[in-house]
Amino acid sequence: MKYFISLFFGILVCLSSFAQNAAITCNLGFRFEISNNPNWGENEPVVVEVTPGSPAARAGLKLNDIILEVNGNGTFLKPYSTIMSWFAERSGDMTLSIRNLETTFKTISLLKDCRFKNAINEAQLSSVFAFYSLEDVQDRRFVIPVKTKVNPNAKLHLYRTYDFAGNNDELSVLDKRINSIFERILRNRGLRRDTHDPDFVIQTYYSYESNSLFKPNSPTYGSYQNVWRFDTRNNRMIKIPVYSPSEAVRVDDIMFNLSFGFQFYDKKYIEPGEMTLIWESEVKERLGTNYGLENYLEMNLPLILLKYPYPGSLNLATYQVNHLKYNYTGISFDFNDLKTIVAIDAESPAAIAGLRPGDVVLKIQNQKFDHNSKALTQAYRLFIAETMQYRDRNSRYTDVNGFNNCMFWDVSQYHNVANALKDKRYKPAFAYLFNFNQYIDWGTPRSITIEVERGDETLLFEVFPKITVNSTISVK
Repeated sequence: MKYFISLFFGILVCLSSFAQNAAITCNLGFRFEISNNPNWGENEPVVVEVTPGSPAARAGLKLNDIILEVNGNGTFLKPYSTIMSWFAERSGDMTLSIRNLETTFKTISLLKDCRFKNAINEAQLSSVFAFYSLEDVQDRRFVIPVKTKVNPNAKLHLYRTYDFAGNNDELSVLDKRINSIFERILRNRGLRRDTHDPDFVIQTYYSYESNSLFKPNSPTYGSYQNVWRFDTRNNRMIKIPVYSPSEAVRVDDIMFNLSFGFQFYDKKYIEPGEMTLIWESEVKERLGTNYGLENYLEMNLPLILLKYPYPGSLNLATYQVNHLKYNYTGISFDFNDLKTIVAIDAESPAAIAGLRPGDVVLKIQNQKFDHNSKALTQAYRLFIAETMQYRDRNSRYTDVNGFNNCMFWDVSQYHNVANALKDKRYKPAFAYLFNFNQYIDWGTPRSITIEVERGDETLLFEVFPKITVNSTISVK
């Protein structure tokens, strides 16, 4: 487990922020890289990460968008440093012109999130205090053994429409179901089915076979950890009965072997009239139970298709999921003491309640803000150590920082968790970020009380926070 200050530092560095002056920092909330991929955005910036709830996310910027212009300045063949300098040209906003699977050219406006350099907001704090509610704050990583081939001559931004190979009337029920999964996913990505003159044609192949060497009485069967993967249908991580691609598994512990692949064939741009392969992805998995091909594809095909059109590694697919759910009041605290309010978002719940910059927080939900960074670090570490007994070991996972003892709360222990979060030794005032959960505050209140010191006065405010939820997934 990292120290509290180290956690702060790591979070602040990854926000793609830049300084407007010595005192103010502006956050845009995305990262890009200059593409050297001949298929997608070559010599142009491509978005590789978007921070949940950030100005970029609110403006509609998405993973794999190609940035064509920044404030009207063309990005083609421009160095990274030059593009970054354009971000600081305007004080409050900026424009980006983008290309993606849905549009050849679109301009969007970003309103910068600018605040004092020493301010830390509630989205950042909720990540720092993730162990209050790992159900709500997760940074997860997982791998799918996807192998990808791409035709170097294919300019993938040209392809807007698709259709499926074969006669639909002659397809099996399973094939029709697979095609419907493709349709749902590609429609959400901005592509359109055209049965008359498609830009590319999709062909699939698969096998799902029982393993004749499987032994249900094997002494090691059942000793492996099922893998966690992200279910895009409900934005949460779930376990599935698939063996980790990086784990050695005895052949007699494998019940089924699954193989699935798809190919995209161009018929109009590279060699007009000819079916030319432009993209192929294939995955082979080992299963511990009879999961079923359709169930597997409902969950995993959307993930596999995230590789298109900017594949990254051609031999593997490594996914990172960032999920964040927290109570938003609009307060930013002073990083140095975590008590003083240095900024309040306009029209936020805190602003509506009457809180002001300069207020010093004494209590939230009757929990004292009697901390400094060192004391808060020690108290938080103590909380994590002493409440492990209340966690569900069946939910155990390893986070992106390599901490392998992450677990959700045991449902049967919720009341004990709520009582622990009243323990003054843990200095748990920031638990208000998650007190919409019963295991944080058994009463699950609609409002929170904030007591502050303003000059010589002590004032009490009732704030009605907004539950904010953001999920993002990226793949390399």
